Amino acid sequence: MTETKLSDDLDRRSIVIFVAALLSLWFAHFGIRYVPGDTSRLTELCWWSGTQIVSYLVVPLLVIRFIGLKPIDIGWKFRGTSSHWKYYAALFAIAVPFVAIASTTAEFQERYPLLEIVRGQLGVWHDLRIWWVFYILQFVAVETFFRGFLVLGLAKRFGHASIFIATVPYLMIHFVKPPAEALAAIIGGLVMGTLAYRTKSVWWGIALHVSVAALMDFLSLGHKGFIW
Repeated sequence: MTETKLSDDLDRRSIVIFVAALLSLWFAHFGIRYVPGDTSRLTELCWWSGTQIVSYLVVPLLVIRFIGLKPIDIGWKFRGTSSHWKYYAALFAIAVPFVAIASTTAEFQERYPLLEIVRGQLGVWHDLRIWWVFYILQFVAVETFFRGFLVLGLAKRFGHASIFIATVPYLMIHFVKPPAEALAAIIGGLVMGTLAYRTKSVWWGIALHVSVAALMDFLSLGHKGFIW
């Protein structure tokens, strides 16, 4: 009797997570269409980032309260994670040469940094600082949603399969990016999902994501003559 009720509860929890994920993914993709007209590139990017933060962070944190979970249950766990840094440091070390090579391509330099900058433009570094606050929060949201809300939120019902469930939409949000980066999203989704599944935390994953993004922007700015 108790086992049946527990199973039913888990099924209902999974349904709520799936429905919330569908709505979140829809808004994350189409929310940018509602950006006010005649805005600057910075405003447009901050609006886009805001849709990601609402979709991938605010919604999951509200939903877990509804289904009886806490933030710690979707990876917002600090205690006992200090020793996990070495796994993510190894991933960063592996990523560095690939990012460095990719940064020499025209396709990469046309896309990064996402905030377009022009030599001699006043306030460019000020704009970049504002943008990076939103950019970092977006990575907190993305890791919380895909590695926390989906992987850890569905783990009790689907076990290791939750890693693959989360990787499919994670790949799809990268379809607008260069093919090599979209391919890397498959590997990254599986590896980061596995680490989150085992460590029950998303914070080192957030640190890795931010570090790689910072490296990408740094190299792109360097190739464009803004740093060296």
